[in-house]
Amino acid sequence: MKKLILQMQMSVDGFVGAAGDHRWQLWEWGDDSAWDEELKRDFNAVFAGIDTILLSRKMAEEGYLTHWGNAAKRYPRDPFYAFAQRIVEARKVVPSDRLKASRWEGTTVVSGDLPREVDLLKRGEGATSRCSAAPASPRR
Repeated sequence: MKKLILQMQMSVDGFVGAAGDHRWQLWEWGDDSAWDEELKRDFNAVFAGIDTILLSRKMAEEGYLTHWGNAAKRYPRDPFYAFAQRIVEARKVVPSDRLKASRWEGTTVVSGDLPREVDLLKRGEGATSRCSAAPASPRR
């Protein structure tokens, strides 16, 4: 059975989500993220062994997939951005009862019983029923 790894950002004081005038993350999806080399190494370590990303609808809609796809194109030979290419190459699954189809390349939308879907993914099966996926474009 596959492992399920939770990867999330949290501030030192435990802030993890949007509330009032606080954004849910400390940087937006632009190019001005001041990541240091240690943080990039950490992300490379986390993403080196993944094959599937389970992603919230809100994160997908707010730009996660577009941002890292653009970073992979912008820094194709930069070893500190290898994780961006892994995000592009990995299978992405977005659980949502609101979305009926994926707007993102290589991404499948699933709906219904989320615990069951996660269990199927861990077994190496899920994200094949009750879903619609955007086709992957051919690689050049």
